[in-house]
Amino acid sequence: MERIERLVFKILYYFCALLMLVMVTVIFGQVVARYALHNSLSWSEEIGRYTFVWITFFGTALAVRERSHVALDNLVKKLPVPLYKVILLFGYVLMIIFSAVLAYEGWQILQLGAFQVSAATQMPMKYVYIALPVGGVLIILYLLKNFFEDMRNRGC
Repeated sequence: MERIERLVFKILYYFCALLMLVMVTVIFGQVVARYALHNSLSWSEEIGRYTFVWITFFGTALAVRERSHVALDNLVKKLPVPLYKVILLFGYVLMIIFSAVLAYEGWQILQLGAFQVSAATQMPMKYVYIALPVGGVLIILYLLKNFFEDMRNRGC
């Protein structure tokens, strides 16, 4: 199971790196086209925005897995084990609920916009909207992984 999780992490990591490269290249091309060639690329803003959406949701999942988000946990770590467990459980439950709402509502948005196309590129919007439910599910999986690791490492 751990091997699969590492493989998913590695794929997600390199996918986000590729998306970042695409976004930077497209936006740089837009800037060059606008100021050097005096001709704006109509599709570049859309592609930049959509890659940013994907980077946001998949990058959030990566940050959850790596525990890279800002946390003020110095006080919580000094609490007695029973109180620590309660606060830890409460925090994880809230984050999982939020991620589940994100995944569910993202799925609803995907259903509503499945037949829409973007204005400039005529790309089906379902390819943009799928990032919400997939990102939400990945966040939930990484939250569960982190929770069980925290419980095991703290001796709970």
